[in-house]
Amino acid sequence: MRRCRYVYLDLGSNKGVQIRKLYEPWLYPEGKILQFYDKIFGKVRYHSRRDVCTFGFEANPRHMKRLKYVEKRYKSYDINVTFFNNAVSNISSESVTIYSDTNFDIDWGSGIHSSLIDNKTNMTIYEVQTIDIVKFFAENIVPLKPEYVFAKMDIEGSEFIVLPHMLKGGLLCDHAISSMVLEMHDRVREEFQSDLSFATLKERLKDQACTPTTIHDLDDETYTGDVSFEPCEEESETYNTF
Repeated sequence: MRRCRYVYLDLGSNKGVQIRKLYEPWLYPEGKILQFYDKIFGKVRYHSRRDVCTFGFEANPRHMKRLKYVEKRYKSYDINVTFFNNAVSNISSESVTIYSDTNFDIDWGSGIHSSLIDNKTNMTIYEVQTIDIVKFFAENIVPLKPEYVFAKMDIEGSEFIVLPHMLKGGLLCDHAISSMVLEMHDRVREEFQSDLSFATLKERLKDQACTPTTIHDLDDETYTGDVSFEPCEEESETYNTF
């Protein structure tokens, strides 16, 4: 089995639930994203997806202790998962302000605009470094020569900055990112002074001199509280987990 036969690019990892769904799908039977994982990477019943290398990006530093635990756990099973505490952007090493809900249990709306935080009196502010996703892709993903790259983007409005940059950088072609699931945060579009929507994105994808990335409108909010890290013995035996 070739190392990094596939790559999963998780843009906006939050607490890491979507990545756990990739490697432990039996714990998340109602997960909406599972249909994409099964179609692209094959059903996990027969293997543990060690040929899928995952790169996750999360701007909210409060999630990093948990994410690094997830990373260490999977690497102990020889599964290549790496998380970065960066805001995905069109430029690297720029300091940006991240607004987050102070209540960790409902901390699902952090971003570079405070609009998605309803209770401004219960808001925490962080300074985080950006990362140029086009440059990262060229330096870290291209050398792996994966057969297929699947991406998930949920970056709380920053897609209005990042998607045009990815278009310009050639990432939204199927020879780069083969397919993607995307949540577009329409309520902050004006704050980013963007006219981008699923309709305009579709038109711009067609204007490229390549076969475009297949993009699906999906926001999988199942299991936001996550589940236990340890599957029961029966599930472990049935699915040959790791």
